[in-house]
Parts: sequence; structure tokens; C-alpha cells
Amino acid sequence: MLNFWQVGGRYVFGSSLRWAEEVMRYGMVWVMMLGGTAAIYHGEHMAVDAVVDAVPRRFAHLLRSLLYGIGAVFIGLLVWYGWPAALANLRQSAAASGISMIYPYMALPVGGLLMILQIVLCFFAGFASTAYEEEPL
Repeated sequence: MLNFWQVGGRYVFGSSLRWAEEVMRYGMVWVMMLGGTAAIYHGEHMAVDAVVDAVPRRFAHLLRSLLYGIGAVFIGLLVWYGWPAALANLRQSAAASGISMIYPYMALPVGGLLMILQIVLCFFAGFASTAYEEEPL
């Protein structure tokens, strides 16, 4: 809605909201990080399925666990470095909107922790929700 207001204001009224583009950018970072958690739950993140399909079925769970573990390590690095970056920007404000920059920066550690939690939950559930199954039309 904010994007439509921004574009409409710019092209119809000749004036737009100064802060809208900035808020939309920060919102997209949050959506991406929270959406990554949902993608892990549904097994819809980018993956090379040929690797898992190439191993015998009895080893597929082990390989999937290894791949999710590698992903968790990289997400852990995102949390590890994202938390101090968020705290370092506590007193900084955004140029146009004036919001504290801790809110956009907190998307990294919060989203990362949620992704790691989801990977752990998927591990204990046996990756049942991540098995790709084509739905009938």
C-alpha cells in the first residue's frame, strides 16, 4: 500500500513521501529474513535436489541433515556478526524516516535465530515438512 501511495504521489500529485522508500527497504529486509524461516519449514528454499536424489534413500536424511547443518553454521555467523552491528547502530537514525537504525539491523539476528530454531525443529521432526512433494493441480 505504501508503495502505491509513493508512486501515485510522485506521478499524479508531483510530490511523494520522503520516508516511504526507506521504510519499504527496511521492511523488505524483515520480510526476507522472516520468509527465510518459512522457506526452511516448507523446504522451499533454493537447493540442489539432485545431490539428495543421487544418494541412496537411506542416506538422504543424513545428507539433508548435513546440508541443513552447513546452512545453520552460516546463519549462525549472520547472527554472530549481526547482533553487534545492530547494537552499534542503536543511536543512529535513518535519514528520511528518523527511525532508529537498530530496527532494520535487528532483522539479521532475529531472523537468523528463527531460522536456526526452525532447522533444529526440522531436524527433530525428521525433515518431514521439507520433503518436496508436488501438489496435484
